[in-house]
Parts: sequence; structure tokens; C-alpha cells
Amino acid sequence: MRFLLLAKQAALGGAAALEGVMMKAPWAWALAVRLKNGEIHVERHEEPALTERYPFARLPLLRGVVALFDALSVSYRALARSAELAGEEEVPKGALWGTVAFSLLLGIALFIVLPGFLSGLLVDPSRHPVLYNGLAGLIKVGILLGYLRFIGRMPEIQRFFMYHGAEHKAIHAYEKGLPLTVENVMAQPRFHPRCGTTFLAFVIVVSVLVYSFIPAPEVLWWRLLARVLFLPVVAALAFELLYFSARHHDPLSRLLRELGFRFQALTVAEPTPEMVEVAIRSTEAALKEKVVA
Repeated sequence: MRFLLLAKQAALGGAAALEGVMMKAPWAWALAVRLKNGEIHVERHEEPALTERYPFARLPLLRGVVALFDALSVSYRALARSAELAGEEEVPKGALWGTVAFSLLLGIALFIVLPGFLSGLLVDPSRHPVLYNGLAGLIKVGILLGYLRFIGRMPEIQRFFMYHGAEHKAIHAYEKGLPLTVENVMAQPRFHPRCGTTFLAFVIVVSVLVYSFIPAPEVLWWRLLARVLFLPVVAALAFELLYFSARHHDPLSRLLRELGFRFQALTVAEPTPEMVEVAIRSTEAALKEKVVA
């Protein structure tokens, strides 16, 4: 029986960590990295997803927040493990989660609070809430596009985006029931409807609607704080939109997928066959079955 690989499967890379791919299945996650001698190191971690361990976590709206937290936790542990394989000193858990917390706070400040503040300088939120939130959404898009284009110029990030493409291609081949050979995987599209970049696009769309219903928008501190407090609601609804659009083929779903693919063009690049080989090995380990012909 086929399954849907959960949330965002993380392509790993960086100055310290080795290049590789982490794949997450409902019952385990697997890491494959290209070692400095050219060999591929593969390891599988038996760890059921939170949605598998706690049935209530599969409820609509709740499942999105749980799955995203689960994927984020595993991704950072896989990144730390790849750094260990590269010969770096073991990263203390406190330092690792401190980095995660700082990154989240920086992201909230840059992509949630700042757009709301700047939009309020141009539009009266109490008189024109929809226009205010629409403008905040456009500012958010501008910041996100600028950020992605800026980091996309870095050579290491370019390779990160190529591994991202390898991951998508491997998942496409598996979901089509194809043998996971390099040739089959390379022939697949690089965009995938369940990509985390598409999720970010949907967060922007949903936030315009949700934040338009926040009461007392004329109070600055509450207006900005409420955008943070309602973020889990926005994320949950965006996940459901992602889940729906990936499973249906009606005109609205096709439009939403196309929106997501436009954003993915900034974070997903064509991989090399060597990168695809790493993605295949990670997929096989996550599945715990030999699917190569």
C-alpha cells in the first residue's frame, strides 16, 4: 500500500554538515549523506510520527501543527547527525534547540510582525482591515522573495536547492510505482504539490483572511501580538489547504498547485544524478524495503 511521505522532507547541506537527504515516513525517518570519500552513508531511525503515536493528532486542523512540529524536530536532529558524520564535534542539545528557537523568533519578527507594522503605516487597519491585511500579505511576499533570491545566490544554498529537487523526484517516482533507479527518478518533475515552499505560499494567502477578523485592530500592540498568537491557526488552515489541493484535481486545486509551483521555482533546482542517488538511498531506508529493480 502506498503512503504519503509526511510534511517537508528535508534536504540537508551546509558548511559543516555533509550533503544529503532526510526522508520521513509515518513510522521512521532515514538519513543518507555523501561522505567525503564518495560513499553514501545510510541510517534508519525507527521513530513513529506523532500522528501515528497519538490518534487524536490526526484530527483536521490539529494534524497540520503536529506534523510540522514533528518534521522540524527530526530535520534538526538529522542536520546535527550529518555534522557529526562530517567529523564535527557533537552539538549540545541545548545549543541546537536554542538555534531553533532563535530562528523561529527571527522568522516571526521578519515575516509576521514587520509586514503588519509596515502595512499599518500606510493603511488604517480599523477602517480597511481587508486592504490592510492584503497589503501586509504583499509586503510579506516581497520580503520572502527577496530573502530567497538573496540566499539563492550562495553556492551552498544552490546545492541545497538541488538536493531539494532530488528529494521531490524520488518521491514522485515512488508514488507512481516506478523502480527507484537513477534514470527513472531523474525523469520526474522537480516540483511536488506537498512541498514546504508551497505551504509557505498558502500561509501567506490564509493569513490575509484570518488576520482580517482580528478584533480591535486600531490598538498597535494587540494588532501585532495577535498576528503571532493566531499563527498556529493560520498554519493549521494552510496545511489543510495544502492537503486538499494535493489530493484533488478541480480547477481551484490546480490553481493552488500552480501558485505553489511558482514559489517552488525559487527553492527547487534540477539535481545531478549523484544527488538523486542519495535521495533514492534515503527513500529506500525510510520504506525499509528494496524498491530498486
